[in-house]
Amino acid sequence: METAERSGLTLSVIMATVLLAACAGPASAPSPIADNPAAEPVIASVIDPEPPLPPAEPLIVADAKPIPQCSTEATQGGAIVCRAPPGAVLSLDGNPVALTDKDGWAVIGLSRTQKTPAIVSLDLDTEDGIFPLAVTVPVLMRTDTVAKLTMECNKISAQSPAEKRHAEASWVKKDKALKTFANAAAPMGMIKPAEGPYSSPFGAVRTYMPKTKDCEGSTSVHNGQDIAVATGTEIHAPMAGTVLLADPDLYYEGGAVFLDHGYGLVSVMMHMSRIDVADGQVVQQGDVLGLSGSTGRVTGPHLHWAIKFRNVTSDDGGTDIWLDPVLMMGLALPQ
Repeated sequence: METAERSGLTLSVIMATVLLAACAGPASAPSPIADNPAAEPVIASVIDPEPPLPPAEPLIVADAKPIPQCSTEATQGGAIVCRAPPGAVLSLDGNPVALTDKDGWAVIGLSRTQKTPAIVSLDLDTEDGIFPLAVTVPVLMRTDTVAKLTMECNKISAQSPAEKRHAEASWVKKDKALKTFANAAAPMGMIKPAEGPYSSPFGAVRTYMPKTKDCEGSTSVHNGQDIAVATGTEIHAPMAGTVLLADPDLYYEGGAVFLDHGYGLVSVMMHMSRIDVADGQVVQQGDVLGLSGSTGRVTGPHLHWAIKFRNVTSDDGGTDIWLDPVLMMGLALPQ
């Protein structure tokens, strides 16, 4: 009885197993990773690029100054003082006109008709190449006077053969002297060469009228500053320099001293009655050059002080110009 019950139970279990298998359907193929631990999912990480760096700020140095460093303003007939590397060639409006000295200083003369602004430039030679640099300087306009003077014919121009030979010989002396260039003997800075009031100014347009009909008149620009002083007044060097020419009897200038200050600047003292210096002599500011007078082409005693600016980069004297002595005394150095 017990045996029959166990057989029936066994048969029931077998039948149940068969039914369950039939319901489950066919067995699926084993997964290749069924026996491995669950793998971590692979997630592709996206790294955002770093934001671009902001543009570099320009390097600002508190004490930086432009190159060339020049006067902040000028006037027609005056000059610009500049500082740049020693030995640099400075150009005015694209034309070479000046050369800096061993300390880097240079003077650039301006004509009576100089346009504004004046453009001062140089080519800066560095290890990385040559870089053009420039600064602009405002130029103030001048207003010059117009005058008429009545003179003897031989004061207007040479008339006789002897006067013409005298005028020609004087021109040869001056031309030779002005082809010589001296180095600056002192920093830029001028003083009035004689004590007395100013009379005829630089830049005045003068028409010379003959007293007789034996010659024709002429018109020219007064290229110096007259100082009304009596004959025998001491004339002093307005600035240290080297005497290029000391001559007691030039046709137009009379007794005259040509004093080279360097920087392309030559002071010319005219109509002197006595000369106390010699060619090649070096004088200091304030030294006595001689005495005033009324020699040469004049109507009365006075000192005519002229300043010639020579282009030290060229042998062409045609580029030389005359400067206003009063403006040159007030010339400010760049700070």
